Amino acid sequence: MEDNSPRIEHRSLEGMRVAGFRRVLKGRDGIGEALRELRERVPAEHISGPPFCTIQFVTSIKEGHDAEVGVPVSRDVDDGVVTTRSLPAMEVLSLAHAGPPDTIGESYGALYGHASKLGIISDEFCREVYADWNVAEGVELQFVIHSWNALLGKHAARVLGEESAADVMAGAGEISIDATVDERFRWVKAAVERIDAVATEAQRYDILSSCAHVFPEAQVRRLRAVYEQAKTETGDGLRAVDAVLDFMDADPGWGDRPRREGRVIYSTKKPRDQAAYDKAETDAERAKAYCFCPLVRDRLDEGMSTTFCYCGSGWFRRQWEVATGLPVSIEIVRSVLKGDDACEFAVTLSEDI
Repeated sequence: MEDNSPRIEHRSLEGMRVAGFRRVLKGRDGIGEALRELRERVPAEHISGPPFCTIQFVTSIKEGHDAEVGVPVSRDVDDGVVTTRSLPAMEVLSLAHAGPPDTIGESYGALYGHASKLGIISDEFCREVYADWNVAEGVELQFVIHSWNALLGKHAARVLGEESAADVMAGAGEISIDATVDERFRWVKAAVERIDAVATEAQRYDILSSCAHVFPEAQVRRLRAVYEQAKTETGDGLRAVDAVLDFMDADPGWGDRPRREGRVIYSTKKPRDQAAYDKAETDAERAKAYCFCPLVRDRLDEGMSTTFCYCGSGWFRRQWEVATGLPVSIEIVRSVLKGDDACEFAVTLSEDI
C-alpha cells in the first residue's frame, strides 16, 4: 500500500549570515508583502540562499504574527530597515507543504504532531523557507528542535566535571532523532537518576534549569528595561521588581501575574490544554492536560524524578536573572510529577537586589 503520509525529514542547518527585519504581520498576506519589501531592499548580488520567515511563539503581540523575514547574504546589508545578523546552526524537522496556502495549518499539525509523538520539543519559534520568494508554493516548514540532550551534557560537565558528566550521559549516542518517545523517556529518566546520585540539590537545579527553552532575547530584555527604569527612579530593588510584576500583569506575553512575598516570587504555570483540563474527570486526566512536556505527560506514573521539573524552572530563571541582572535560586513547590494539581515554582531573588 502506498504511504501518503507527509514526509518529514531531519535536517542540520549550518549557521549563516542573514539580512532582514522584524515586524508584526497580519496573516499570510503580510508575509508576502514583507518579502517583497525585503527583496527590493537587499541587492540581488548579495543574496546567497532562499528567503525565510521566523515566527515567534512567545510574544506580547495580541494580533498577527511576531515575525522576522530574512534572506542569507554574502555581505552585510544595513539600510536603516534591513539589518544583518548571524543565524546560529540549528537542527530542524522539515516538511514540504504541498497543498494550497489555506491548508498550511494541516501541515503544521502533522509536523508538530510527529515531533510530539517522538517526545521532541521545539525552541520558541518556527521557520518557513520559500522557493523563489513565493509564499504560496514550495513552502518548507521547519520545526526547530530544542537540543535538550546536548544542553544536559554541556551543563552537567560545567557543574559536575567531565568525568561525572560522561557517566550521566552514558547511552546518549543511542538516542537518535528517530528514537521512540518510550526510548527517549527511559534514557532521560535514567540520566536524571544518575544526576540525583552525585549532585547536590543546588547542582541539580543549576544543570536542569540550564536545559530549559531559550527565552526570546528581545522579550526578556523588556523586563530588564522596566526593572532598570524603576530601580533608577526609586532606588529600591524590590520596588523595581514590583514594577516588573505590574508590567507582566498588563502585558499579554507573560501569563498570570506571579506573587511576591519578600524576596520570593511564586509562579504557577497555566494548563497546557485548558479545555481538556476543565473537562477532566480524573486526577490523571487533569495532570496530562496540565503538563507541557511531551516526554512525560503520558508517563506521569512511571517514576520520573521531580529533579526533571527543574528544567521547567529555567523559564523563570531566565526571566528574573535577566530582569535583575543577578542570580536567583528556585524551589519546586508543587509538581504534577509529585501528584500535585499544578506546577508552582518559588524564585528566590538575590540578597543584593
